[in-house]
Amino acid sequence: MSKALTLSQVAKALAYVAQSAMANAEKLRELDAATGDGDLGVTMTVGWKAVLEALPQLEQQGDIGKILAQAGMTFNRAAASTFGVLLATAMMRAGRQLQGKAEATLEDLVRALEAALQGVKERGKADVGDKTMLDAMAPALAALQEAASKGQSLPEALAQAAAAAEEGAAKTAGLKPRFGRAAWLGERAAQVQDPGATAVALMLRALADFCAQLD
Repeated sequence: MSKALTLSQVAKALAYVAQSAMANAEKLRELDAATGDGDLGVTMTVGWKAVLEALPQLEQQGDIGKILAQAGMTFNRAAASTFGVLLATAMMRAGRQLQGKAEATLEDLVRALEAALQGVKERGKADVGDKTMLDAMAPALAALQEAASKGQSLPEALAQAAAAAEEGAAKTAGLKPRFGRAAWLGERAAQVQDPGATAVALMLRALADFCAQLD
């Protein structure tokens, strides 16, 4: 593939992520039921279904930044929740970094993920180690930054970011949660892998798998 994702490929990647997220909804529901109210599977299904339906119109924007930002807002409108707000924040912050662009390079994606991570930190008042989606986002960003510094291809970089996110999500099992209903459950919730971090890892894996098919 080329060294950048085109606008059309970004739209198709979002569709691929949406399908994957909906396919993994039950897994996320089970994790969330063990630590929270069990609605993350529904949130992912409803939110990504809305994005999938809106994509043909969003793609007409001719701007990758606008596609990402509006996809995030579409998700949250359809599935308003804590996760929906944080995902929308991440996508809107990422979108600002890609505003006006018709293609996105690896370096662009690094800046976008940096902005997304900062946005989630600010909006959620959390940090890495607090057993949240940040525990998957932060290692993914570090892997992406390292891959970019080594001049690796976009598919290679995204594969490494996805693997790092998966490892980060797995490491949340054993961490004591500080936010939401999970914090009330104490040790019981501490032994369960964080559903938000798991959702991030699943989405990044889907993105990596999509880009691998383009290589």
